[in-house]
Amino acid sequence: MTNQMIPYSFIPGTKAKASEVNANFISVANAIEKNNSDVSHDIDEINGKVKEITETKADKTELITEHDVEEPATDLNDYKTKGTYIFTSETAPSNSPSEGAEGILFVTGTDTAVKQIWFSYGENSEIYTRSFKDESWSAWSSNTGNINLANPGYLEMPNGLVIQWGNKSSGSVTYPIAFNTVGSPVCAKNGQSSSFSRSDTGISSQSLTGFSLASAGVFSSQNWVAFGY
Repeated sequence: MTNQMIPYSFIPGTKAKASEVNANFISVANAIEKNNSDVSHDIDEINGKVKEITETKADKTELITEHDVEEPATDLNDYKTKGTYIFTSETAPSNSPSEGAEGILFVTGTDTAVKQIWFSYGENSEIYTRSFKDESWSAWSSNTGNINLANPGYLEMPNGLVIQWGNKSSGSVTYPIAFNTVGSPVCAKNGQSSSFSRSDTGISSQSLTGFSLASAGVFSSQNWVAFGY
């Protein structure tokens, strides 16, 4: 039996001609060489297609996404190209959630609908987001809320709820943030005596911007907290 690779077959026990044996070896060698050539051609073709994709079809703005910003005081309103931008205190940008602060800006989206995410530096730092749509930027918002740990201080939540607090010895209290619709202060008096003398301490008036304290008898100060929106 013969095939295209081995042109001559031999019957066991018979003497084969040298020319036929050589012809079989040459045929096998040619087949192997052709197979290797075909494989090399396929590999070269695959490599060529990969090179074409990486050089002409890949979006290079997405291949390199991290940038150390070196120019100081750039405007975050101009950052609409996808990527991650790192700002130090020397290169702090304008129109950031905290002016003059260092942080990391992540930009995603399209040219007409851009999303910016700002990561402030430091432990338990806040994360802010805003969007560019209809040719304008929205205000920065924080999912963790805005907080001021002072006396008086406040916590402003993304849903509009505001919690404020402080301690006051007497007189009027002005909220750090004025409420828009309603504000409800709650107070707890500091001061105690075994005397049975009359003690009357409370809120004499209130508004969306603060309230006034009135006290009589045993009184040292008033702890207060106000809820509203």
